[in-house]
Amino acid sequence: MKKIILLILEVTFFAVVANAQHISLVPTVEKTVAGNQYGSLLVFQTKRLWSIGGFYQSSVTRTSEGIQTSNPFYGVSISAPLVRSGKINLLANGRVGVVNEDFLVVVPGLETEVKISRSISVSSLMSIRMSYPSAALRIAIKI
Repeated sequence: MKKIILLILEVTFFAVVANAQHISLVPTVEKTVAGNQYGSLLVFQTKRLWSIGGFYQSSVTRTSEGIQTSNPFYGVSISAPLVRSGKINLLANGRVGVVNEDFLVVVPGLETEVKISRSISVSSLMSIRMSYPSAALRIAIKI
């Protein structure tokens, strides 16, 4: 019985992976009430434009000793399509993560994605962060 359950789970897993469209690396710049944050996102996107991935971003300051990062924010990002078309898509985005290794943060948002080529797309993300609106710019590059 155990082998049958494992076989069913494996077949289901491979069917989901075979349906996947691509994996992308996404550099991100976000303007928040606390300042600019820079980071990246590694995302797995399906054919139906659902995506899930992990992200890391932080504030970067230049000092006499070099470049220092502060306020790290990392966690999981999930996107769901609201409106799909050939080159422009509107997505609901949610990020859940940890800030400064102390606070659990949930960030809802709306993302507009414009496909420039088969491997590159640009998107803007409007979200609520720290009880204020924030704006982000992303460039997705298929791996």
